[in-house]
Amino acid sequence: MNHSKKILVISHEASLSGAPILLLSILKKLTEERAHYKIDVLLIRSGQLYEDFAKISDNKIIVASYYNQSFSFVKRNLKKFQSTFFPKPQTKEEQIREITKRLLQNNYDLVYANTAETLIWTLPFYERKIPTIVAIHELAFGIESAYSVEFIKKNISKVSKIIAGSSSVKENLVQKYGADSEKIEVIHSFVDEKIQIQKSEQVLKQELGISKDEVVLGIASSQELRKGTELVPLLVKKISEKTNKNFKFINLGGSSQTGPVKCSKLDAEKLGVSDKIIYIDHNKTANDYINIFDIFILLSREDPFPLVMLTAAKLAKPIVAFEKSGGAEEFLANNNGVLCPYLDLDEMASKIVDLMESPDLRETYGNKINTRLQNDFSETKLQESIFSLIDQLI
Repeated sequence: MNHSKKILVISHEASLSGAPILLLSILKKLTEERAHYKIDVLLIRSGQLYEDFAKISDNKIIVASYYNQSFSFVKRNLKKFQSTFFPKPQTKEEQIREITKRLLQNNYDLVYANTAETLIWTLPFYERKIPTIVAIHELAFGIESAYSVEFIKKNISKVSKIIAGSSSVKENLVQKYGADSEKIEVIHSFVDEKIQIQKSEQVLKQELGISKDEVVLGIASSQELRKGTELVPLLVKKISEKTNKNFKFINLGGSSQTGPVKCSKLDAEKLGVSDKIIYIDHNKTANDYINIFDIFILLSREDPFPLVMLTAAKLAKPIVAFEKSGGAEEFLANNNGVLCPYLDLDEMASKIVDLMESPDLRETYGNKINTRLQNDFSETKLQESIFSLIDQLI
């Protein structure tokens, strides 16, 4: 066990989003506890966490450039690789073959790939009998955004092991795509034991113009249909019609320059609730905002096991979500949170108002979900499950 082993880690991107953040947490701990594992990183796309991934990599970090990149540091890095990997314009498939062909020369002992999108990159290694692990966090919408159903059915079992981010992910892989259940191990997503808070609740509320008597509701999400973020203005309208209690709704995520946020603001204006919604662009201090929420809301139509939900639980926030939406139903079951009928905004608004009008009820739900997180989804326990799986295969 003391001799050096080489691992190639593949991430679909280095964005400030759940899957890359989770992967970074795993890699940081892995390098601490398994110093004999030497890591290279391949990013399909780059992003704001590029530098963090670069620090993890022992020898090199490679960015596949068949996507347009706008980050200056990525452009600087790509110059080092373009002449080697991309001597002439190539299709996506040609570039995958070219990159993996060269990476195979490094004689990796294991490939660890994160998210379903990376599956195609692992196939050449599996074919060469190199152990491969693919961590899949997506349900049907996410998976089929990357591949056709036929591709998934043909290739989903061409891996040594699949880590499913929740029970609903495993069930979906087996039932819809015929994955080999013997190759799948459910290891839930997790958050760091210590949540970093940069600004105090008092300071941040003052900056946002939120008064002491206002209840703070909020979401933290990329702004897209799967996440249900376009429902925010209508939900806020329904809440305001059901209570006279003062409140603010924080819509954290996305960018004010993009279509989804602009449309949401337009809806809010036309529904007469603009004064109740605060739009905050995606940033590196999301925990600060979740920390001031009195109620955390998930509007996702489909979400395997969102990290922001776990962050809210870590901060003892009561959580409201839809049934049939994926991991939230599993996490909040047995009255550990508030589950509403799928896309029933009227019922969700009523449940939220119940919480708004009862601080004791909010505290009860917050404590219950925090206890569930500590008992069943601890960082140490779940990370060790991943490390044990790597140890077995390598």
